[in-house]
Amino acid sequence: MWASRFEWPDPNEATCKATIDAIMQDLASANFNAVFFQIRGQADVLYPSPYEVWSPLIGGSDPGWDPLAYAVAAAHANGIEFHAYINTHPCWQSSSHVPPTNLDHLFYDHCNASDVNARDWLHHNVPDNPVQFSESDYVWMAPGVPAFQAYIRQQILYVVENYDVDGVHFDRIRTPWSGQPSYDPISLARFNDSQSNPDALDFTEWTADQITRNVRDIYAAVMAVKPYVKVSAAVYSNPNTAPTAQHQDALAWAQTGGMDILVPMMYFSGGEGSTWDDRLLLWLAGSAGRHVVAGHITSQGLNSLLEQIALTRTRSAQGNSVFSWSSFDWWSDYVNSVYQNPATLPPMAWKDTPTDAVIWGYVTDAVASPVVDAQIQRSDSAYTGLSTGDGFYSFLLVPPGTYTLTASHPGYGTVVVPGVSVVAGDVVRQDIAFGTVLPPIIAEVTPDPDSVVQDEEYTRHLTLTQGVADSWMLMDGPSGADVDATGYVSGWTPSAGDVGQSFLFTVRASNTVGFDDESWNVLVSATPPCDDFTITDFEGYTNGTRVLFNKPRYSGSTVNDLEDTPDVAEVTDAVDAFSPTKSYLVQWQYLDTDPQRWMRLTTHNASNVPNPTVTLDRPIRVRLRVDAGRFRLAAGVRETATTADIGQDGGSSGTIEWIGAASDVNGAPQGVLVEPMPGEWQTFLFDPLSDPIHGMTGDGTLWTSTGKGVFEHLAFSVVDTVGPFTVYIDDVELLCDLPAFGDLNRDGEVDEADYLLFEPCLQGPETTVSGDCQTADADDDGDVDLADYAAFEQAFSQ
Repeated sequence: MWASRFEWPDPNEATCKATIDAIMQDLASANFNAVFFQIRGQADVLYPSPYEVWSPLIGGSDPGWDPLAYAVAAAHANGIEFHAYINTHPCWQSSSHVPPTNLDHLFYDHCNASDVNARDWLHHNVPDNPVQFSESDYVWMAPGVPAFQAYIRQQILYVVENYDVDGVHFDRIRTPWSGQPSYDPISLARFNDSQSNPDALDFTEWTADQITRNVRDIYAAVMAVKPYVKVSAAVYSNPNTAPTAQHQDALAWAQTGGMDILVPMMYFSGGEGSTWDDRLLLWLAGSAGRHVVAGHITSQGLNSLLEQIALTRTRSAQGNSVFSWSSFDWWSDYVNSVYQNPATLPPMAWKDTPTDAVIWGYVTDAVASPVVDAQIQRSDSAYTGLSTGDGFYSFLLVPPGTYTLTASHPGYGTVVVPGVSVVAGDVVRQDIAFGTVLPPIIAEVTPDPDSVVQDEEYTRHLTLTQGVADSWMLMDGPSGADVDATGYVSGWTPSAGDVGQSFLFTVRASNTVGFDDESWNVLVSATPPCDDFTITDFEGYTNGTRVLFNKPRYSGSTVNDLEDTPDVAEVTDAVDAFSPTKSYLVQWQYLDTDPQRWMRLTTHNASNVPNPTVTLDRPIRVRLRVDAGRFRLAAGVRETATTADIGQDGGSSGTIEWIGAASDVNGAPQGVLVEPMPGEWQTFLFDPLSDPIHGMTGDGTLWTSTGKGVFEHLAFSVVDTVGPFTVYIDDVELLCDLPAFGDLNRDGEVDEADYLLFEPCLQGPETTVSGDCQTADADDDGDVDLADYAAFEQAFSQ
């Protein structure tokens, strides 16, 4: 069972101790065997720490006794394993979004958005935009910052070294719900450097890998101190989406030896054959034999808890945990139906009779200072280790044998350490020391000349092929240009007057033993002409072919909102297409008219035209024919940061933002209202520059480092009809810009043809318009009335 920091601390010592005793006695009397007991929430603690301040939950100052020592003793006195429950990635939390009152809090050193010198660990949702408060009112730390990685390992090791804990249990070991990687300067520089991104991962993968590497280092460090201590984590319930949505690849933690127990927080009802069951099976199949303990919440109700515990046992998982103690009311029910006798602890063969070993150590320079991002190779292994903020590195699951370690860093050269021998169960320390730092050599800039388009900022990230740089300096360049401490050149945006000219840049990298200059030219070109791009018009495909969109029930996000039939998505010529002969037939039916029902018509890895790349500053236009029923419509764009050409497969990894929806109802986006117009084609535009943006798995800001993403889906949300729906789709396009007002047919002119389209839209005030008629709403007040007619007349006369 979990016992959170909001349940047991109290400034009054007697009250606090009584609560701790009650928790342990309740668990023992109901035959539980372990507690996840929270001792660290937001970079403040509930035990005396030489590194972090006391939590305000216990008064904010030293209470004169050690609550953690008392709780461990109380647990053991009652036969309960004690797992120290630690939030890893939050720096602070405040529902009113105010900073800590204690100025010694970590917040003021590394997480203060208002202080440019004290926000180096703070999560950034886009470059140069540190986010002070986000998901759950937390201040989040960036997982790709080596100094933070070393710091959180230090906090965990302090607890393991100084207290008789049976385990450490991590929560919020991830990025915020927004799904955005952190675009802080340190993470961006490391991601763009092959030295700290040795596997050439994309930014989402790299961010998840940074957390995985941190987990592995923590595990190695714990094993070096107390190999019997169990390492666990509360993780998101869906192992398929968490690696991209929260950068939490928990199955990889288990598979690579960095986790003993995974506790997926499956806080919803469901029995055999349900989504709950499917996810449990996914965890068990992917955990590489490490323990899976199903996580529940009391709000599910007793019957659901009992059903899922029985199913967990049927599936041969290793246990259950419920959140949380203060809301649990079924002690006698558990004694009668769950734990009739004291629950035994499942064995851990990899701890009890290990078959492999751990190698760990520190990488330092000639004066014993830590070397960050040294690459360490172990013979007979393809894995590349990286040294983190304090020089720490690790290898887990090392088979018995003798190995050669090779450490390399452009700043220091290469060091080879032969003869590192291990036997099963060993946890071997092998430190590595480099010699003197080498002078810097900047990698050649190619191509030279480089290029930039007018009115776009020129950026270039310089890297070193040798040495490290204590400083970077712009020696020559156009006005406004600069280079930061990581070698990132930015700040200059050429104007139309610069077109055709070449500008010289020279940058110097220096350290104590030398410097290097790199010069290159940048040629300014004019903004290229823009042409509307047709993603697909469904022509050239035979009837029945699936193109661009999968079937309505394909998406796991909404399959449970839909009836089994109809489930149709295919090319057809059964109706007159918008142009010329083919369109796309989609049919589905909602379960009911609950406003949380929606259908995600996704392009994810479709058979034809999968994951089409779009730019994030151009409107998407879609033609629909809706003969009956109404719904709300939005467009989903996945922030993949692809470099693919428009229309090409841009990948399926990244967070999703909705265009055209200002809100959602329990996950169902509330986009534009679509009314039926039998036999007529309607036009819908989704403009990222003017329409509302609302996060599905993202943060409500549509942005990637490349300015590109993927048109991921159309979202159809229920209004008042379950269906069945029959919708035809045609001419899915990426436009250069929105048409001028009055040009309803987008032929570049406002003429009689546009008037014929405008006239049926003229419904008067208080009549909300949709579809094509939205483009006739000049004053954007939701209707088409005489004011809009006057604007149309003016456009017509011109």
